[in-house]
Amino acid sequence: MELSNSALLQIEKTLSIPRLSKYEYFYKNRNEPYKKQDVMKLYERNLIISNRFFYLLNYFEIVLRNAVVEAIEIAFNCNSTNSWHINPGFIRSLSSKGRHSPKSMFDEVQRKFPSSPSKMIPEFKFVFWQKMFMSNYEDRIWKSCLTQVFPNVLTENRQTFYDWIDQLRELRNRIAHHEPIIFNRSLENDLKVLMIFIHCRCEYTFTLLEPFALELENLIRNK
Repeated sequence: MELSNSALLQIEKTLSIPRLSKYEYFYKNRNEPYKKQDVMKLYERNLIISNRFFYLLNYFEIVLRNAVVEAIEIAFNCNSTNSWHINPGFIRSLSSKGRHSPKSMFDEVQRKFPSSPSKMIPEFKFVFWQKMFMSNYEDRIWKSCLTQVFPNVLTENRQTFYDWIDQLRELRNRIAHHEPIIFNRSLENDLKVLMIFIHCRCEYTFTLLEPFALELENLIRNK
Protein backbone atom coordinates (compact mmCIF):
# COMPACT_ATOMS: atom_id res chain seq x y z
CA MET A 1 0.00 0.00 0.00
CA GLU A 2 1.34 3.38 -1.04
CA LEU A 3 1.20 5.98 1.72
CA SER A 4 1.14 9.75 1.38
CA ASN A 5 4.13 11.79 2.53
CA SER A 6 2.10 13.26 5.38
CA ALA A 7 1.14 9.76 6.54
CA LEU A 8 4.77 8.62 6.33
CA LEU A 9 5.90 11.61 8.38
CA GLN A 10 3.38 10.72 11.10
CA ILE A 11 4.51 7.09 11.09
CA GLU A 12 8.13 8.21 11.31
CA LYS A 13 7.28 10.37 14.30
CA THR A 14 5.34 7.54 15.95
CA LEU A 15 8.12 4.95 15.52
CA SER A 16 10.82 7.55 16.28
CA ILE A 17 13.08 9.26 13.79
CA PRO A 18 16.31 7.80 15.26
CA ARG A 19 14.95 4.26 14.81
CA LEU A 20 13.99 4.74 11.17
CA SER A 21 17.12 6.74 10.42
CA LYS A 22 19.12 3.50 10.70
CA TYR A 23 17.23 2.22 7.68
CA GLU A 24 17.60 5.53 5.87
CA TYR A 25 21.38 5.34 6.33
CA PHE A 26 21.31 2.04 4.46
CA TYR A 27 20.36 3.90 1.29
CA LYS A 28 22.60 6.88 2.01
CA ASN A 29 25.65 4.68 2.51
CA ARG A 30 25.03 3.04 -0.85
CA ASN A 31 24.41 6.37 -2.57
CA GLU A 32 21.08 5.08 -3.82
CA PRO A 33 18.08 7.32 -4.51
CA TYR A 34 15.21 6.53 -2.16
CA LYS A 35 11.88 7.72 -0.83
CA LYS A 36 10.44 7.51 2.66
CA GLN A 37 8.24 4.71 1.34
CA ASP A 38 11.43 2.72 0.60
CA VAL A 39 12.64 3.25 4.17
CA MET A 40 9.34 1.95 5.55
CA LYS A 41 9.46 -1.09 3.27
CA LEU A 42 12.97 -1.88 4.49
CA TYR A 43 11.81 -1.52 8.10
CA GLU A 44 8.89 -3.88 7.44
CA ARG A 45 11.21 -6.33 5.70
CA ASN A 46 13.42 -6.36 8.75
CA LEU A 47 10.41 -7.07 10.97
CA ILE A 48 9.28 -9.99 8.81
CA ILE A 49 12.73 -11.62 8.73
CA SER A 50 13.25 -10.96 12.45
CA ASN A 51 9.94 -12.61 13.33
CA ARG A 52 10.77 -15.65 11.21
CA PHE A 53 14.17 -15.94 12.87
CA PHE A 54 12.69 -15.58 16.34
CA TYR A 55 10.48 -18.60 15.69
CA LEU A 56 13.58 -20.73 15.02
CA LEU A 57 15.50 -19.12 17.87
CA ASN A 58 12.79 -20.28 20.28
CA TYR A 59 13.46 -23.86 19.20
CA PHE A 60 17.20 -23.28 19.42
CA GLU A 61 17.04 -21.99 22.99
CA ILE A 62 14.93 -24.91 24.19
CA VAL A 63 17.25 -27.38 22.46
CA LEU A 64 20.24 -25.65 24.07
CA ARG A 65 18.77 -25.71 27.59
CA ASN A 66 17.80 -29.36 27.47
CA ALA A 67 21.14 -30.38 25.95
CA VAL A 68 23.05 -28.69 28.77
CA VAL A 69 20.87 -30.28 31.45
CA GLU A 70 21.39 -33.72 29.89
CA ALA A 71 25.15 -33.13 29.77
CA ILE A 72 25.19 -32.13 33.45
CA GLU A 73 23.20 -35.24 34.37
CA ILE A 74 25.67 -37.48 32.51
CA ALA A 75 28.84 -35.75 33.68
CA PHE A 76 27.82 -35.66 37.36
CA ASN A 77 26.04 -39.04 37.50
CA CYS A 78 22.69 -37.56 38.41
CA ASN A 79 19.61 -39.71 39.03
CA SER A 80 16.09 -39.47 40.44
CA THR A 81 17.36 -39.07 44.00
CA ASN A 82 20.32 -36.88 43.07
CA SER A 83 18.89 -34.41 40.56
CA TRP A 84 21.22 -32.01 38.75
CA HIS A 85 19.81 -29.00 40.63
CA ILE A 86 20.90 -30.40 44.00
CA ASN A 87 23.97 -32.34 42.86
CA PRO A 88 26.87 -31.22 45.09
CA GLY A 89 29.52 -31.86 42.43
CA PHE A 90 27.75 -29.76 39.83
CA ILE A 91 27.00 -26.94 42.25
CA ARG A 92 30.65 -26.85 43.39
CA SER A 93 31.75 -26.65 39.76
CA LEU A 94 29.86 -23.40 39.14
CA SER A 95 32.15 -20.42 38.86
CA SER A 96 31.43 -17.45 41.13
CA LYS A 97 33.60 -15.06 39.12
CA GLY A 98 32.21 -12.16 37.14
CA ARG A 99 29.12 -10.00 37.18
CA HIS A 100 26.79 -12.69 35.85
CA SER A 101 28.53 -15.70 37.34
CA PRO A 102 26.95 -19.13 36.86
CA LYS A 103 26.90 -19.60 40.64
CA SER A 104 25.03 -16.36 41.36
CA MET A 105 22.51 -17.06 38.58
CA PHE A 106 22.03 -20.63 39.82
CA ASP A 107 21.54 -19.56 43.44
CA GLU A 108 18.98 -16.94 42.45
CA VAL A 109 16.87 -19.40 40.46
CA GLN A 110 17.22 -22.23 42.98
CA ARG A 111 15.89 -19.97 45.75
CA LYS A 112 12.70 -19.47 43.71
CA PHE A 113 12.18 -23.16 42.89
CA PRO A 114 14.19 -25.24 45.39
CA SER A 115 12.36 -28.49 44.64
CA SER A 116 11.33 -28.09 41.00
CA PRO A 117 14.17 -28.43 38.47
CA SER A 118 11.72 -28.34 35.55
CA LYS A 119 10.58 -24.88 36.67
CA MET A 120 14.17 -23.75 37.14
CA ILE A 121 15.20 -24.42 33.53
CA PRO A 122 13.18 -21.64 31.81
CA GLU A 123 14.10 -19.16 34.54
CA PHE A 124 17.81 -19.10 33.75
CA LYS A 125 19.09 -16.27 31.58
CA PHE A 126 20.38 -17.31 28.17
CA VAL A 127 23.93 -16.45 29.24
CA PHE A 128 23.82 -19.17 31.93
CA TRP A 129 23.45 -21.87 29.29
CA GLN A 130 26.13 -20.28 27.13
CA LYS A 131 28.58 -20.19 30.03
CA MET A 132 28.20 -23.93 30.46
CA PHE A 133 30.22 -24.19 27.23
CA MET A 134 33.16 -22.14 28.53
CA SER A 135 36.63 -23.67 28.75
CA ASN A 136 36.44 -24.44 32.48
CA TYR A 137 33.72 -27.00 31.69
CA GLU A 138 35.75 -28.75 28.99
CA ASP A 139 36.92 -31.49 31.36
CA ARG A 140 34.11 -31.26 33.91
CA ILE A 141 31.30 -31.75 31.42
CA TRP A 142 31.95 -31.90 27.70
CA LYS A 143 34.96 -34.16 27.25
CA SER A 144 32.99 -37.13 28.55
CA CYS A 145 29.64 -36.57 26.85
CA LEU A 146 29.68 -34.08 23.96
CA THR A 147 29.07 -36.76 21.34
CA GLN A 148 26.44 -38.41 23.52
CA VAL A 149 24.46 -35.19 23.92
CA PHE A 150 25.05 -34.15 20.31
CA PRO A 151 25.01 -37.52 18.48
CA ASN A 152 25.14 -35.97 14.99
CA VAL A 153 28.04 -33.69 15.83
CA LEU A 154 30.40 -32.74 12.99
CA THR A 155 33.09 -31.48 15.34
CA GLU A 156 34.05 -32.51 18.85
CA ASN A 157 35.34 -29.01 19.57
CA ARG A 158 33.50 -27.46 22.53
CA GLN A 159 34.77 -24.01 21.52
CA THR A 160 32.94 -24.32 18.20
CA PHE A 161 29.68 -24.83 20.07
CA TYR A 162 30.43 -21.85 22.30
CA ASP A 163 31.08 -19.67 19.25
CA TRP A 164 27.85 -20.81 17.58
CA ILE A 165 25.87 -20.01 20.72
CA ASP A 166 27.53 -16.61 21.05
CA GLN A 167 26.73 -15.76 17.44
CA LEU A 168 23.08 -16.69 17.89
CA ARG A 169 22.90 -14.87 21.23
CA GLU A 170 23.94 -11.65 19.46
CA LEU A 171 21.27 -12.20 16.81
CA ARG A 172 18.65 -13.00 19.45
CA ASN A 173 19.48 -9.83 21.39
CA ARG A 174 19.30 -7.61 18.31
CA ILE A 175 15.89 -9.00 17.43
CA ALA A 176 14.65 -8.72 21.02
CA HIS A 177 15.71 -5.05 21.10
CA HIS A 178 14.06 -4.39 17.71
CA GLU A 179 17.37 -3.56 16.05
CA PRO A 180 18.06 -3.95 12.32
CA ILE A 181 19.51 -7.28 11.23
CA ILE A 182 19.03 -7.30 7.46
CA PHE A 183 21.96 -5.11 6.46
CA ASN A 184 24.58 -5.60 9.15
CA ARG A 185 24.83 -9.39 9.52
CA SER A 186 25.39 -12.48 7.44
CA LEU A 187 21.91 -13.87 8.02
CA GLU A 188 22.59 -16.82 5.75
CA ASN A 189 25.38 -17.86 8.09
CA ASP A 190 23.25 -17.24 11.18
CA LEU A 191 20.58 -19.55 9.78
CA LYS A 192 23.15 -22.18 8.81
CA VAL A 193 24.68 -22.19 12.30
CA LEU A 194 21.27 -22.43 13.96
CA MET A 195 20.23 -25.40 11.86
CA ILE A 196 23.59 -27.16 12.25
CA PHE A 197 23.30 -26.83 16.03
CA ILE A 198 19.81 -28.34 16.01
CA HIS A 199 20.89 -31.15 13.66
CA CYS A 200 23.81 -31.99 15.94
CA ARG A 201 21.29 -32.52 18.72
CA CYS A 202 18.40 -34.18 16.86
CA GLU A 203 17.98 -34.94 13.16
CA TYR A 204 14.20 -35.26 13.56
CA THR A 205 13.85 -31.78 15.03
CA PHE A 206 16.02 -30.55 12.17
CA THR A 207 13.69 -32.23 9.66
CA LEU A 208 10.66 -30.68 11.37
CA LEU A 209 12.14 -27.19 11.02
CA GLU A 210 13.84 -27.57 7.65
CA PRO A 211 10.88 -26.42 5.49
CA PHE A 212 10.52 -23.28 7.60
CA ALA A 213 14.27 -22.66 7.43
CA LEU A 214 14.24 -23.01 3.63
CA GLU A 215 11.44 -20.43 3.40
CA LEU A 216 13.45 -18.08 5.58
CA GLU A 217 16.56 -18.68 3.47
CA ASN A 218 14.66 -17.65 0.34
CA LEU A 219 13.32 -14.59 2.11
CA ILE A 220 16.84 -13.58 3.14
CA ARG A 221 18.21 -14.02 -0.37
CA ASN A 222 15.47 -11.81 -1.78
CA LYS A 223 15.81 -9.12 0.84
